[in-house]
Amino acid sequence: MPDTLIRNIGHLVTFDESDREMEGADILVSGQRIAAVGHGLEVDDSVEVIDGQGLLVLPGLINGHQHLYQVGLRSFAELERAPIHPWLTALHVKTLYLWRQGHYTPASVGAVARAGMVESLLGGVTTVADQHYVFVEGKTEPFIEEMIEGALETGIRLHAGRGSMTKGKNRGGVVPDIACQSIDEVLRHSQELIDGYHDPDPLARIRIDLAPCGVHTDEPEMYREFAQLAAERPGIGMHTHLYEVIDTGFCVDTYGVTPWNFLVENGWDNDRVWLAHMVDPPHEEIPEFAQAGVGIVHLIAPDLRMGWGLAPLRKYLDAGCKVGFGTTGSASNDGCNQLGDIRLAALAHRDMHLPAHKWPRAYELLRLATRGSAACLGRHDLGAIEPGMAADIAAWDMTTVDRVGVHDAVIGLVLGGLSDRASLVMVNGEIVVRDGRCTTVDEDAIAEAARDAYPVRPDPRRRRS
Repeated sequence: MPDTLIRNIGHLVTFDESDREMEGADILVSGQRIAAVGHGLEVDDSVEVIDGQGLLVLPGLINGHQHLYQVGLRSFAELERAPIHPWLTALHVKTLYLWRQGHYTPASVGAVARAGMVESLLGGVTTVADQHYVFVEGKTEPFIEEMIEGALETGIRLHAGRGSMTKGKNRGGVVPDIACQSIDEVLRHSQELIDGYHDPDPLARIRIDLAPCGVHTDEPEMYREFAQLAAERPGIGMHTHLYEVIDTGFCVDTYGVTPWNFLVENGWDNDRVWLAHMVDPPHEEIPEFAQAGVGIVHLIAPDLRMGWGLAPLRKYLDAGCKVGFGTTGSASNDGCNQLGDIRLAALAHRDMHLPAHKWPRAYELLRLATRGSAACLGRHDLGAIEPGMAADIAAWDMTTVDRVGVHDAVIGLVLGGLSDRASLVMVNGEIVVRDGRCTTVDEDAIAEAARDAYPVRPDPRRRRS
């Protein structure tokens, strides 16, 4: 691929160690990395030059927690106001219905995952950390393999989390036994994925992570075995849900400890680990999270949709915790639009009981969604724009009619505008979105294939004329 120069950028935010903001700067991309950042960079005729006037340029956003198979399971009328227990039950019922109808297959999951990947790219997301844990009747099918192929086709960077559910209702868990697998089978397939796809290279497009669904859905042995397996290979992360309201009582009743202490007892208190949700931990544990170096992915849209309230984001940041940002699956936040969820966080955390200087700034939230998420995933070459870093770049046009009057581009991006669609997106030096359209695949064909994969059933409560 040719070297690329983005020239005379309207506003550049680097999120590097100096946290620079620059106007009229250039970015030179050579191969997969950023070669130079500065004003008036000189290049020869072999370099493709892109006019950056009017663009706000950031490192590519990084979604630290996603369930791509849920892209086809959005906006059910009967679940619009459902709290976690009926929502979770309904999600399993709907997934099993798809399976019984022959629609929950590796091909169909791959189709809806591709749609989620394209939606993510169009929103400026260059890396997605997925967690796939639904394998019906204990059988391993190539759902994750299909997602990896989709990532290679669309051009997005993928952390493919090998999820699990190993503690069904017959063993004292909370999920249907039909959706659970044996620990031996999960480990066998995890090793197969690692051997076949995991790339520890700093610029890897595909990484495999080990990602049990939760302390209320998996046996302690699953966590211990995953910790041992991760320790054997570089670059393998460990990821799970924690403190999502329903697991505290379960852990105390079942194991006599809090969810965090469950992790500690099973070897999950180190910097390879990042945790999703983290809504209601005992506040005295927060310094322990920081000391252990575990990552915390803030997922505001699903947390609010489930009625859980706000995670203690400011307490995490003040304690020095490693914090990133994500969306979770589209069944509980209805989209892959990370920028939209950042907007929600910017508003929802304006607690009248806190001094205003404790409210998160737009800049701060974007830093969590770039540099912060990269740290959670252990990707130290992602999340910043500076020489030597991966050439993962996202840019938005700030000259459109809906952004007239914006005086600060960063605040305007988060709080204003009719669309969060990026104008230009680059992953590993490859342009994957240009002029607001995906360049690697036909996004309309991707959408059509995804619609066919998970047929939408009409709401039976609504009369037809």
